[in-house]
Amino acid sequence: ESVHVTGKPIVMQEPVFKIREIFYKAGVHKSEDYKDLDDHIAVELEFVQYLLDKGETDAAQEFINTHLINWIPEFHATLYFAATTDFYKGLSLLTQSFLFRDLYPDNEQYKNEIAKLSSVVEGLNLAGDYVTIAKGSREPEPEKTIPTHCYICGALCGQKATVRDGILIKTSGLKGDPKGGGAICPKGAALRAQIYSAYRIKEPLIKENGRFRKATWEEALDLVADKLKAADPSTVLYFRGNDWNNWYHEALFDHYGAHKVTHRPMCDNANRMANEHNLNDKRPWLNTAESDYMIFFGQNPLSTSYGRRQVTMIKNALKRGAKMVVFDPRKSETAAAATEWIPLKPGTDGSVAMAMCYVIVKNELYNKEFVENWTYGFEDFKKRLLGEEDGIPRTPEWAEKISGVPAETIERIAKEFAAAKAKGVGSWAGVSQVPNGYEGTMAVQALNGLLGTCDAPGGPSLPFKRKLKSAWGEGQTKPPKNAPPKLDKVKMWAGAIPAMFPKNVAEGKIKV
Repeated sequence: ESVHVTGKPIVMQEPVFKIREIFYKAGVHKSEDYKDLDDHIAVELEFVQYLLDKGETDAAQEFINTHLINWIPEFHATLYFAATTDFYKGLSLLTQSFLFRDLYPDNEQYKNEIAKLSSVVEGLNLAGDYVTIAKGSREPEPEKTIPTHCYICGALCGQKATVRDGILIKTSGLKGDPKGGGAICPKGAALRAQIYSAYRIKEPLIKENGRFRKATWEEALDLVADKLKAADPSTVLYFRGNDWNNWYHEALFDHYGAHKVTHRPMCDNANRMANEHNLNDKRPWLNTAESDYMIFFGQNPLSTSYGRRQVTMIKNALKRGAKMVVFDPRKSETAAAATEWIPLKPGTDGSVAMAMCYVIVKNELYNKEFVENWTYGFEDFKKRLLGEEDGIPRTPEWAEKISGVPAETIERIAKEFAAAKAKGVGSWAGVSQVPNGYEGTMAVQALNGLLGTCDAPGGPSLPFKRKLKSAWGEGQTKPPKNAPPKLDKVKMWAGAIPAMFPKNVAEGKIKV
């Protein structure tokens, strides 16, 4: 009812509270065993049956007039024309005939159709206990506010969830939260629409004869397990959801032997992989609240910020005189607000960062104490920068030929950055979504390493990594890892695999 009455594909809206109030007054509630919603058509129709069984004809008619009439006709018209079987067409006609029975009292054709449908229903022998409702009134749960966080993006901003009778009705900012700053973005404010989307899949679906049917978790899991046992692991491709579930997926497919796509140039994955390998943290945030000098490579935080508060911190930093340099091929919102916007050729950020490292090392402007105590591989990196390894010094002139950024600009920015007190440099998807995104991110973060900005005022913060418990339960033996054979038959942009999935399924190259 929520969807049809409001015209929005969102369930658990205001009609549900009204339905529950009527149910509770009548001494019933939706059965816990019935997994659909309170305002589902089956629940509302069975409630009418319950009232009629009790002889409460007036109450049943009132419920029909105030609820069912508002949306059932549209629903059944859609059902009738979309139905592929006579059963659902007949069900649609029968239900509408019941609702509008008073309109056709003397129509013989109508009476004959109803008689036929009634005999069919009687043959189904549906009489028995109620399925969707259970007897017993309930007191609605009082409204309460729960402190939590948003997971629409990786910022994980703190938020307050307002819940009434077990239903989320609103999300708002959490005062004191360091990322959201007491506010949430439009996506966070619309979280309820995502949670209660009418298009969410709530149970497993199995495809048979070209159509999906509902299945139990036991049936679905058994089917998947049987298919995995029968398949060659090296031919299995899998997709996963959010990061919280990743450790289970990694554990399973490490031991199963399927190929896993990890550092694909999609979203900021190359950025994340480089940071995890070099910093043990996938997304180091710059402490812009204390920054005097901030550099962004391929990052547009004023428009696509991870957390609302970061926008405020950057704007406040600029107001108090901090310098912001943005390397970006286009004049983004952040570039437009920057102290200095430096355009460069797409995918060449790494060359500029390496040339800046060259200037810093060549002129011994790096933080020697930090490099000695908190980094590794400096001597090898120095040889690479100076050209002692391959005969190619990573000079500003070298980078200019690649990126188009003038050599004198690269040298000036490098020296300014090295001389600044509270500073930090960061990169994001703009650096990540190119073939050399992994290496480009490493070059950018090398600037932070050389100047000792990590966990320092203005620099990137590196919060501790949480170590999760084993995916294997008590009494379970951890199986040995089964490495799949190397993929050497096809060279492919790994990030394109998901985009090609529908095409490969349609052509029969992938079985689902």
